Amino acid sequence: MELNVRIRSVRFTYGLLAALYVLCVILQVYFAGLGVFVDSADLELHRVFANYFEFGAIIMFLLSFFGSIRGGLRWLTLGLFALTSLQHMTIQTFTGVLPALHTVDALLLFWISGYLLRKSWSWLLLRRNGEVQG
Repeated sequence: MELNVRIRSVRFTYGLLAALYVLCVILQVYFAGLGVFVDSADLELHRVFANYFEFGAIIMFLLSFFGSIRGGLRWLTLGLFALTSLQHMTIQTFTGVLPALHTVDALLLFWISGYLLRKSWSWLLLRRNGEVQG
């Protein structure tokens, strides 16, 4: 069954955002590494950069409705947003040993965004049927 152009376009955009999200998480880890291992002033780059992609997950969630994207590909985007919000909380709100969750949360962000990219990869390849393979 061939999907209409709107759905294919939305799914392509979703897949593109998933790819960008993975790239941004990788860059965030790199920027953190710069701040820890090179110059602590570089942590500012790590802090500021998060503000540029944190709402990508919400956009992906909204796109899921227009692209008939269901299941985990829809709901895990809200998980990404929640985990991104938790990143801010681990640094700004938590005390004691809880800020160390910042690093574990980053691993979860990488895993979930990678999963979403893998599941939406066929949409980036512009296959005619645009269906996700299990």
